[in-house]
Amino acid sequence: MSIEIDKDKNYSIRKQNIFFDSYARKERINTSEGKMTDEEYAILTKLIARSRLFRMKDAYGFGQEIDPDNPFDGLIYQLTYTKGKKTKYISIRTNPKDSFPEPFRQLIRFLSNYISKNSPVG
Repeated sequence: MSIEIDKDKNYSIRKQNIFFDSYARKERINTSEGKMTDEEYAILTKLIARSRLFRMKDAYGFGQEIDPDNPFDGLIYQLTYTKGKKTKYISIRTNPKDSFPEPFRQLIRFLSNYISKNSPVG
């Protein structure tokens, strides 16, 4: 799943299962597009500002071995944020020892809920 949101409040959500697509030898990407409401965009910009993304590290959770019994251990979450000419890339692999500031957790929760609510079918 991925979501892109531009400064004009337009969003694009893409859903793809890369594993099954490679097995089927056919790429299937389901896309949903639309426009955020003024209220949703205001919440998003406030959460981004409070998260101070440019002060965060570039990577979290890559210092430990993957637990083969945990299916979520191999997942990597990537966040790309661009403001003006500056871009910040943050990669996160789950690690219970990592802690994140509450505003960042609220941002991730907001984006996850938004994707779920507006997700493409399939």
